[in-house]
Amino acid sequence: MSTTICAPATAPGQSAISIIRVSGPDSLALLCKITTAEKIFPPREQVFCRIYDGKTVLDEALVTYFPAPRSFTGEDVVEFALHGSAYIRGRLLEILCAAGAEPAKRGEFSYRAFLNGKMDLLEAQGLCDLISAGNKAAHDLALSSLDGRLSEKLNGVKNTLAETLAQLEARLDDVDEEMPPLDTQKTEKDLLAQAGVLARLADTFSVGRLIKEGIKAAIVGAPNCGKSSLLNALVGFDRAIVSDQSGTTRDTVEETLDLEGQKIILTDTAGIREHALDPAEQEGMKRSLRAIEKADIVLFVADLTRELTPQESALWDDVQKTNKPVVLVLNKTDQAPQGRCELEGKAQYTAYVSCKNGEGVEALKKQILSFVSAPQAQAQDGVMISNLRQYQAVLDAQTEVESACVRLQSNAGLELCAEHIRGALKALKELAGEVTPDDVLGIIFSKFCMGK
Repeated sequence: MSTTICAPATAPGQSAISIIRVSGPDSLALLCKITTAEKIFPPREQVFCRIYDGKTVLDEALVTYFPAPRSFTGEDVVEFALHGSAYIRGRLLEILCAAGAEPAKRGEFSYRAFLNGKMDLLEAQGLCDLISAGNKAAHDLALSSLDGRLSEKLNGVKNTLAETLAQLEARLDDVDEEMPPLDTQKTEKDLLAQAGVLARLADTFSVGRLIKEGIKAAIVGAPNCGKSSLLNALVGFDRAIVSDQSGTTRDTVEETLDLEGQKIILTDTAGIREHALDPAEQEGMKRSLRAIEKADIVLFVADLTRELTPQESALWDDVQKTNKPVVLVLNKTDQAPQGRCELEGKAQYTAYVSCKNGEGVEALKKQILSFVSAPQAQAQDGVMISNLRQYQAVLDAQTEVESACVRLQSNAGLELCAEHIRGALKALKELAGEVTPDDVLGIIFSKFCMGK
C-alpha cells in the first residue's frame, strides 16, 4: 500500500488512555514531524515524548514504533497512547491527515494485514469475532479461529486433496502410460476421509452459530401461568411486570443471561388464549408466535395449580410441529407440590419450578445449557465454524469431494474426478481468502471496527 492511514484504536468517549494507530510507509516520518526531531524511536519500545500542534504542545504521550514487516499490518506502524480526551484524539487525527495521512476505513488495518500475509481470512474473521465476543464461549470460539486451529485443520484437507489431484493430473498427462495405474482403492479412501472431516466440521455450524450469536429461548404459555415470573427468576431481578391479572404482558420482553459463559437471549411473550380482549393483546399474541419461530429453544410454561386449557393444548401441539427443542416448565410447585400435568412425559426435558421461591430454577438453567454443551463437546478439537459464509464453503467442498468419490467408484474417468477435486480446492481457497473477490473482501472487512 502506498498510502498511510490513521484511526483511533480505542472506543470513543472519555477515558484514561486513548490510542491512535498509524500504518503505512510514512508512519515514522509523520511521527518525527509532530514530535521532537531529535527523538530516537527504537523498534517496539515505548518512548515518552511531546506531540506538537504547530509550536504548541498538544499532549504528552507514550509512542511505539513497529517497523515493517514485524507489525500487525506488515507495514511500518506507529501507535500513540494519549490522554483520553476527545479533543486531543480528534486534533491529533487532524494533524496527521494534514501532514499526509488518510483516515482509515473500517477494518482497513486488518485488511492490510491480510494482504501482507500476516493472517488469512479465517484468522481475520476470528479477530473480528474476538473483539465483539460478549461471553466466554464466544471468546473461546473466536480464539480457535484467530490462533489458526481452523486454518490448520482445513490446510490438512487442502494438502491431501492437492496431492490426490497431482496424482490424477500426472496420469492424465501420461499419454505414453509410463506411470503405474492409479491406486483407486487408496485414492477413494483418502477422499472419503477428507469428506468426513469436512462433514463433521459443517455439523459444528449449528452450535458455533449459537455460541457466537447466543441461544434464543422463547418463554411461552397461557396468560398468568408464570412466564414473566420465570424470566425474572432466571435473570435474577424484576425485568418483567408481574401481576395476578391475566394478559399483563402485551409485548415481547427480552433480556440476556450469561450462563457459565454462554449467552442466552430470553424472550418473555404475551400469553396465548382464545379470545383477546383488545387489539393490543391480539398483536402481542402475534409477536409471541413470531418469537417461537425465531427461537432456538422453547420454554413452555404450565401452571400446576390448574388443568390445561384447550388453548394451551393447541399451543403445545403448534410448538411440537416446529421440531425445536422444548423444555416443559411446570410452575408453582410451592402451591401444588404433588400437582400433575397431562403434558408430563411428552417433552424432551421437564423442569419443576417455583418462580416464587426459586426452587428448580438452577436445574432449569442447566437444562437450557445442555442444549448447546453436548454437541459442543463433540466438536473436532474444539474447532467450529460460526458464520454462514464459512459453512457454505465447507459444505461446497464436502459435496465436491463426495462427487469425486462417486466418479471414481463408477469409473467415469479421471478427468471428471479431478474436476470435482479442483472445485473442492477452490471452495477451500475462497474460505481462506486465497482467491476471494475484492467485493467479498470489502463486505467482510467492513464489519470490523474502525481501528482494526
